[in-house]
Amino acid sequence: MISVKLFLGRLVRHSKQVSTGFTLIELLVVIAIIGVLVGLLLPAVQQAREAGRRASCVNKLKQLALAAHGYESARGSFPFQNGGTYAAWPGNVGMTGRTNSGRRSAFVELLPFMEEAGVYTAIEAGYPGGFPGGPQTWNDWAVWDVDFAWMRCPSDFGEWVSNRRSHSYVVSVGDQVATHNWFNGYWKSFGRGVFFPNYYEGSGSTTLWQSKGSACKIKDITDGTSKTVLLSEVLHHERNTLWTADGSELVTQAQAKGVAGISTNPSICMTTANGDFYAVGTSLKGYRGNLWRDGQVERTAFNTVLPPNSPSCEQSDNPYADADTAVLPPSSGHPGGVVVAYADGSAAFINDNINCGDTSSATPSRNSNAASPYGVWGAMGSKSGGD
Repeated sequence: MISVKLFLGRLVRHSKQVSTGFTLIELLVVIAIIGVLVGLLLPAVQQAREAGRRASCVNKLKQLALAAHGYESARGSFPFQNGGTYAAWPGNVGMTGRTNSGRRSAFVELLPFMEEAGVYTAIEAGYPGGFPGGPQTWNDWAVWDVDFAWMRCPSDFGEWVSNRRSHSYVVSVGDQVATHNWFNGYWKSFGRGVFFPNYYEGSGSTTLWQSKGSACKIKDITDGTSKTVLLSEVLHHERNTLWTADGSELVTQAQAKGVAGISTNPSICMTTANGDFYAVGTSLKGYRGNLWRDGQVERTAFNTVLPPNSPSCEQSDNPYADADTAVLPPSSGHPGGVVVAYADGSAAFINDNINCGDTSSATPSRNSNAASPYGVWGAMGSKSGGD
């Protein structure tokens, strides 16, 4: 019989021969498993984060839509696309910088309904040497050189440069491509979408002209408030200058200039793109989504012609944000589409593949009540096309 002492000795020697660590193969297997798990989890985490960002964006657009309804209840109509004070232009001798030049945006009018009554009151009070309502909207002024968190979508990935007072939200001018910014009375108060310019009547170059416009009322939205788009998104651009595309500029951020023929065939705008980017050599400018107080369409509006996240372009080769004829789809950092707010205060996600009908059709006139040629998307922008 083996003695207890001998048995214990053999047991100790055997235990010393057994390794308690991982082999190289075992370690590589564990690393591979962790890599697979991370690869599976990261997209889910990113999707969860984007879902949260999109939910925030939906909420902000709903709040803006409710503010627009608050304005409508108080004033009897929605705000104009652009308005404010106006004097004869050109030739406004002695008035330069003293009025809004008829360009104050709808977002200025919504300030009291977004809990920014203090800012609005200060704007309305005016400034030394000027008229109530502030100066020309492209001018710096401490009172409105402010940024608002409710004007920024978390998925808007552009650089935020404070002096451009950028924003992620834009108002709908419907399925209209041409004559956006006119405010001299010629077009009166016609517009295909919920938002369109005010107009003024008067004489002389040193006096304020009178606002004569009639903005959109709830009763004017005969297609139904639950079917008519009010607001959407834009990926802002901070460049605020002119340049030539090198192939790295996303079509969702800049806009092509001098694209002839888009009023009769908006689909021409698509020829400026090479996939998700503007084609090399395309003339570009970067005014989308900056200066929230300026009502020019290139800055603060969109139209429902080309699908969301398509290229933007303007026809006149205008070097500033003053183009009257422009194709301006909404854009966003959300994969596959944009969020819109309807005129009833609800919000929804619109896919990039939404039906756009015949985008080679000429743009409807501002005072037309005809059905939109631009399919479901155009019908959503048109407030009274019977579609």
